[in-house]
Amino acid sequence: MDHLQSSLKIDFAQLSQAGVKPENQDTIGARIPEGNTLASKGIAIAIADGVSTSQAARQASQSAITGFLSDYYATPDTWRTEQSATQVIQSLNRYLWGLGLNSPRQEGLLTTFSAVILKGDKAFCFHVGDSRIYRLRNAQLQQLTRDHAQRIDKKTTYLSRALGADSVLEIDIQKLEVEIGDTFILTTDGIHDSLSLKQFEGLVNAYSDDLDGACQRLSQQALENDSQDNLSIQICRIASVGASSQSDAVAVLSQLPFPPLLNAGNTLDGLTIKEILQESERSQVYRVETQDGQSAIMKTPSVNYSDDIAYIERFVMESWIGTRIQSSHVVRVIEPPQARSCLYYLTEHLIGPTLTQLIKERAPVDIPDAVELIGEISKGVRAFHRKDTLHQDIKPDNIIVTAKGPVIIDFGSSWVAGVSEMSTSFERDFILGTLDYSAPEYRYGGRASNRSDQFSVAVLLYEMLTGKRPYGDGYGKAMNLKSFQKLKYRPATAYNPLVPFWLDKAMAKALQIHPEQRYSSFSEFLQDLQRPNPSWQNPETQPLLQRNPLRFWQTLAALGWFISFVLLLSMID
Repeated sequence: MDHLQSSLKIDFAQLSQAGVKPENQDTIGARIPEGNTLASKGIAIAIADGVSTSQAARQASQSAITGFLSDYYATPDTWRTEQSATQVIQSLNRYLWGLGLNSPRQEGLLTTFSAVILKGDKAFCFHVGDSRIYRLRNAQLQQLTRDHAQRIDKKTTYLSRALGADSVLEIDIQKLEVEIGDTFILTTDGIHDSLSLKQFEGLVNAYSDDLDGACQRLSQQALENDSQDNLSIQICRIASVGASSQSDAVAVLSQLPFPPLLNAGNTLDGLTIKEILQESERSQVYRVETQDGQSAIMKTPSVNYSDDIAYIERFVMESWIGTRIQSSHVVRVIEPPQARSCLYYLTEHLIGPTLTQLIKERAPVDIPDAVELIGEISKGVRAFHRKDTLHQDIKPDNIIVTAKGPVIIDFGSSWVAGVSEMSTSFERDFILGTLDYSAPEYRYGGRASNRSDQFSVAVLLYEMLTGKRPYGDGYGKAMNLKSFQKLKYRPATAYNPLVPFWLDKAMAKALQIHPEQRYSSFSEFLQDLQRPNPSWQNPETQPLLQRNPLRFWQTLAALGWFISFVLLLSMID
């Protein structure tokens, strides 16, 4: 992430040795990156203890540590730390389990695994087995993990959970705030099973200024206490937390000056301004042309915010997000022909009307065309979601309908999970999407999720089919849950009788005020748009009992009275 630097710093030491055993089946490792990677992924420290009953114990522990430290840093920067680490650990587990199944003796490759990832001012702990993670704070030692082991007798225990033991793995995960001076200690059982908590705590405190010495002394003490296992320990002390200071962030983000207001005919970095497309309080958008005649779109920040660090972070984030979302239905961020002399970014120039123009000219859009367009738009939205990112401003103005299909533009309101974990000393710039299209939870304080973008996409479909909005003019004015709950969904069939009942029901579900009542996934929503859901029959074809139970019983009662009256008349005759 080329716009943020982390001030996270640690002191670190580690040691692993065979002890009295002929082979060291433990593996330890750490990765302490710098610059962009330190900010986006953090520091990873991991320890593993191969299960001795397996002939491939060392192979299992080595595969776990090397695989984790490699694969974690290969996951997308936009993913949350928990998501990245969990997916990597699960993948390693399946790999070890598969190796065990395919080995000549079908002997498992089993290992414990514990890891700490330090990112910003947070520590994320991941744990399987009976290796351990401790934290020393204010001279008090606390065991953070729980051993996944069952004791049979004084000398015998067995692991109830380990990497490679099964195709399905449960991982213990913790997220902690860190403070300067916090010390995290990772050990295998050769260390912690041979030391009392008091002895352990005393030695760590005694060597608080010498982490290498602490590793050596704790290992030596474990041997003196008759440890019969391999001895591995890692000690990490927080020297400074990773919240970017405002001055640090300004220094990085403001390396490039803001460009001046540009006019047609001006040139900048080999780009000629051809026309001004949009000017607002927050930004300017131009159509530009390269020296070889290629068109592109340039977005520049407004000089009104040249000293606003939150605004600068948000602006630079836009281009960063765009470079990481790969989809034919999302506008492509491109590199300028020359090195930038000021702050701006370029995207491809798309030819075609906006969805706003298309709705204005064609609404109500033919149902098959509208559903097809929504399917293509959803592919772009799901490309954001695969990167743990919400677009948050899906609206007709942000969609260009090209000859190859609809393309989502503008990343100005996007939310990225991986970035949201990174603490800052300044309040981040939060841009709310357009009120008429954004989900209710943004305004009443609910939790935003993939279902929030689903709501916005459903509004687009409704508007294409009717030329109207599902909750009328009052929707844009509602700002709290009580106001939203007073609104009533207006069936699309009220404006367009050609809309099938089942299609209207699908839109109504995706447009629920409460996100938990919407579809759990985009794929379910799209499935119900493309073919009738059997549970949603047209009311005209449903039995009267299902359509209107009250009228059914009223009719039945009236029929009963009529029959009784006829029978009574026949008796009188």
